[in-house]
Amino acid sequence: SQKKTDSLDESSSKLGGGAGKDEEANLLRSLVYPLTEIILGVCRLVPTTRYVPLRLHCVRLLQQLAASTESFIPTTSLLLGILDLKEISMKPLHQGGGKKKKKKKDDVRGLRLPLILKLPKESTLRTMEQLDAVLKETFVLLNREVDLYRYSPGFPEFTFTILQRLRKFNKDVSNGRWRAYAKGTIELCDKYSALIIQGRSTLVDAPKDIRRLEALKPTNTPSMGKRYEASVAKEKRLEAATQPVMKAKAKTTPNADSQISKQKSGNKRRSDEVNNESDSEEESKKRKKTKPKAKKKRAVVNEADLKNVEALKEEDEVEEGIVWSDSDSD
Repeated sequence: SQKKTDSLDESSSKLGGGAGKDEEANLLRSLVYPLTEIILGVCRLVPTTRYVPLRLHCVRLLQQLAASTESFIPTTSLLLGILDLKEISMKPLHQGGGKKKKKKKDDVRGLRLPLILKLPKESTLRTMEQLDAVLKETFVLLNREVDLYRYSPGFPEFTFTILQRLRKFNKDVSNGRWRAYAKGTIELCDKYSALIIQGRSTLVDAPKDIRRLEALKPTNTPSMGKRYEASVAKEKRLEAATQPVMKAKAKTTPNADSQISKQKSGNKRRSDEVNNESDSEEESKKRKKTKPKAKKKRAVVNEADLKNVEALKEEDEVEEGIVWSDSDSD
């Protein structure tokens, strides 16, 4: 359960932080072996596909314990065992199966393996999202394992199994991204192995007789613990860069709130006035359109007057004494 894993995490961090040369540190160091056995037992307790995140979480704890105490705690078999799962070689299922389905609680969106302990029941490790997340986490931890023991005199023999399994994985898998993960780890192992083979040629004792883990580490190179912390910090930075940024709401003072409310009320009044004016203009236009056009009165002609021809022969009555000539009299 989550409480048990939290207690294991706390125990490994305490044992790692108490490494030193005093008596208390030696007592804590004596608990490294039993704690390692407990973590390995938890990892192999439920060897099913659904609990792959729990296995990866236990590998993280073992690597943290190994780096802080500078001891050899191999986790390669646990990581390479994930590549042997049958779901890895099967064709992944499409999300939703081509039809629209209702979302369930077990649906995994934005999978982050360090924060969960098990996968959903339905289509366990069959979707592309789950497969990509599991393999990415596996190769991250495998590269960290290689980096922890890169200065050991027996490093070439340590990476022999890793190289053999990853080359087989590249032949069996057709996904380009997964093959790139494996290719990067293979190149890393070959690079470090060549340096160790060149460096251990100067040693007097055989690699099996050397008790110091990092016998070939240069003087100015950081220790296992510091390299582990740097690797974890880099991983957190990359994870933070890939996560979407949430916009935070700006904090406002009470005076600012009152000013904002006044501005909103003023803007609302102005908008209401503009809306009223526009409504009145629209109503006036509608009224103009709905007014009936006045009919033009037709001139009525009296037919009796048209037939009265004698009225044309009548002379106009003109008063005497009026001169109707155009020339003005002097």
